[in-house]
Amino acid sequence: MTEGSQIFLLPISTSDSTKEPLSPVASKAQDPSLLSNRLMIEKQQEEAEWESINGLLMTHGFKPLCLVKGADLRDFIVFDKQSSQKMRQILKTLMEETTRQQSMIRELIETNQQLKSELQLEQNRAAHQEQRANDLQQIMDSVKSKIGELEDESLNRVCQ
Repeated sequence: MTEGSQIFLLPISTSDSTKEPLSPVASKAQDPSLLSNRLMIEKQQEEAEWESINGLLMTHGFKPLCLVKGADLRDFIVFDKQSSQKMRQILKTLMEETTRQQSMIRELIETNQQLKSELQLEQNRAAHQEQRANDLQQIMDSVKSKIGELEDESLNRVCQ
């Protein structure tokens, strides 16, 4: 696909073979305006679902899908209603899973940063304790040296 191109979907049933035939009694009983209203509502619902999917796609940085009406179908891919519904559900699930994974990645990054911060604190504490131990060692060495000097002085006094 080239840069700037869009994907076009036409979610209109292309086959009447999937429709159940109506009995003559049922077809006469159906009011044409009710049937027309029902079809219009279904079409509006489907378009609203596609708009919702487009919102999810754009949120994740993808280009929206375009619904086309009354165009030359040779340049387009056409889905029947069932395939269109499955496609919307798959795209919605994919976007939800992507959101979940991005959230998990953010949490992992935050946890990693927290662990690095805790490690730095512990390293600072260890360095402080090491310095304190070195200072105490120097004091102890100094005290030992002073004790040695005092012992030598005491021995010298006793010997004199």
